[in-house]
Amino acid sequence: MKIFVNISRALLVGCFLVFMSTEALAQKVKLRVVPMSPGKLSAIGKSSLMATTGLKVFGRGAKAYLFADTTGSGANVVTSFTWSFVSMPPGSMAVLDSANNNPYQSFTADLDSQYVVSVSVNGGVKSDQDTLWASTFIGSTDGSFTCETCHGGFVGLNPQIVTGWKTTDHALMYTQGIMGKLEVNANGQGMYSSSCWKCHTTGYDLSANNGNFGYLSHSLGWDTTAFKGKTKSGSSYLINNGDSSIYKNMVTNYSALVPLASIGCESCHGPGKDHDGNSAAIGLSLDAGVCLSCHDSPPREPIGTFWALSDHATMPLAGTDATSTSCFPCHSGSAFVKWVTGGKKATEPTWNAATDASYPMTCSVCHDPMSAANPSQIRTVTVDTLRNGYHIPSSVGGLGQLCMNCHRSRNNVATKVTATPPYYGFSSHYGPHGNPQSDMLLGQNAYQYGDTSLTGLTTHTGVPDACVTCHMPTTNGMPDHQLAMQDTTGTGVLHDRVDACQTCHGPQIQKFDDIKASYDYDRNGKIEGVQTEIAGLIAQLKAKLPIDSTTGQPITDSNHGDSLAVYNRPDLVRNLYTYAFVTSDGSGGMHNAKYAVALLQKALGFYPTGVNVVSQKTPSTYELSQNYPNPFNPTTNIEFSIPRSATIQLNVYNILGELVKTLVNGDIVSGNYKATWNGTNNHGTSVASGIYFYRLRAGEYVETKKMILLKPQTFMNLSGQACGSLLH
Repeated sequence: MKIFVNISRALLVGCFLVFMSTEALAQKVKLRVVPMSPGKLSAIGKSSLMATTGLKVFGRGAKAYLFADTTGSGANVVTSFTWSFVSMPPGSMAVLDSANNNPYQSFTADLDSQYVVSVSVNGGVKSDQDTLWASTFIGSTDGSFTCETCHGGFVGLNPQIVTGWKTTDHALMYTQGIMGKLEVNANGQGMYSSSCWKCHTTGYDLSANNGNFGYLSHSLGWDTTAFKGKTKSGSSYLINNGDSSIYKNMVTNYSALVPLASIGCESCHGPGKDHDGNSAAIGLSLDAGVCLSCHDSPPREPIGTFWALSDHATMPLAGTDATSTSCFPCHSGSAFVKWVTGGKKATEPTWNAATDASYPMTCSVCHDPMSAANPSQIRTVTVDTLRNGYHIPSSVGGLGQLCMNCHRSRNNVATKVTATPPYYGFSSHYGPHGNPQSDMLLGQNAYQYGDTSLTGLTTHTGVPDACVTCHMPTTNGMPDHQLAMQDTTGTGVLHDRVDACQTCHGPQIQKFDDIKASYDYDRNGKIEGVQTEIAGLIAQLKAKLPIDSTTGQPITDSNHGDSLAVYNRPDLVRNLYTYAFVTSDGSGGMHNAKYAVALLQKALGFYPTGVNVVSQKTPSTYELSQNYPNPFNPTTNIEFSIPRSATIQLNVYNILGELVKTLVNGDIVSGNYKATWNGTNNHGTSVASGIYFYRLRAGEYVETKKMILLKPQTFMNLSGQACGSLLH
């Protein structure tokens, strides 16, 4: 059983806490995003106010909202809830607001110190408890004793925390606002009002006397005097950009507000007065509500609304995966933060299933609120290597390198497609095991059938921020955080999000399949959209693979009895890996059409019509060999070598330079090939004896050679002049 706690510190700020009993830890944990109102705690998902910070520490005088969630606890039929205080500060008059038999509960903390709350379900069959701490705000900087006192210079107490935070928009937002630097109009005037203070200062609760900015500013009269003399425009005031008069007034006459005049440490950690010497009396939460209390106000800033639609919002670990050191960095927000801040070690010894498995990919997992080192305070914009050892250059991917840390294959293809029988590496978690989007994008770490020329084959090398450019287009001036490339926003009908595609492919692109293939990839006689062509190739490959009798899909795991179908069949193992690689990428080829098509055509053995494979070994150079026999009648063979995938043409011309026959026309992968000419033209009519030329064009490579067609009547020329003349 889990208890969700929602603590109101301000109109837009609440807290949300998950308590888990020992019995519940074995169950699947699912965080629910709920609104602050206790009467609507059961509403999940698209709330316009996702005030669910998860902090255990809140301001004295504020109300804590608790929700007992029995999902996954084993208590399938809940008949009763019994709430109680296990302990509270001496002299506290706090009471629980709701009667028992209610999954919702709340109370107001009237004293600084800890409150331990317990709930039992069905007469004690399931129970849990945890500790909340009420405290007072002290501010981040510029006071006699603030967060900076310890974390701004003392060795051993993370002095870089405050130093890094001071350069962020969080630290500067309020002062920029009162100096007219936000939302500047054409006349150079910034628009700002006291209604903005709720999200731009530390704590804003007019009713709770706990040192928060809102209470102090109101009691001191700052909220009524700050903008005196300024012109009002609607609900805001006009302030000349860079005017420091309001700021100077606050510093001189309202100095008690200065330490709280920012989105400070306590905005995310809770009030810190009792934190001195007591590490338990400070909060820390990766719950989205810490940020979305302010960063979810559609249509102005709809980040939370869109994030709630993403897979990132609902992907904490469960079951045995919760303790897997190979899974935790990417399926748990908490573990990912530990992994990044710990130097991206292969394992993380502080990983804890009870706590780390509770967090999906929330705001502060991708963004570091204490550092401005990277654009948008992205936590990391580096990814070391893919599993095959390929080091991703820092110049590739931009902000998308954050995504690449997780969206890459968890396997090295060399360890899965081996030359050792009987299964050639075919085992559990076969294929890339995960999301190989980075591998696909970069043309890396797939089984390439010995064709080294495919390595690095890419379609979208020019996209500056890779994943971010396409998956996070701007909506109402803010990056869209729903991430999926399809949505129903505003239409009710599923549609492709082609914002980024239109930049390169033009405004006529309204859906992905409007991007047409350069030729008929799947050989069905029609040139269709790229996704349709690649889907055709995937379907053809699937038809050639052994199918799991349970799932109806190609076998992807040696644990199935049907896996014996690939026993001693390296060809099937290789093609199964290719199928898993392309389908696990999930883009239908849009990440890297060139690489996907080349892999699938290799697996299917596709080559242009009229070509026979001599060897799939990748040659080092292009080469066009002399035809044999020469002179010839009635047929001759022409061999050529292609060191990398290319579109090729092999044509025959007469001595006047006129096209006689197209022998090969189409895309081809690297290898050594042979084409045959039977002495006919493109209409199927036999041509006369004489000198002909054959030309190979492959990309920028062009080479031409001469050949001689000699028919029987030519040999019968007793003078020998015809034969002799042709040979010169």
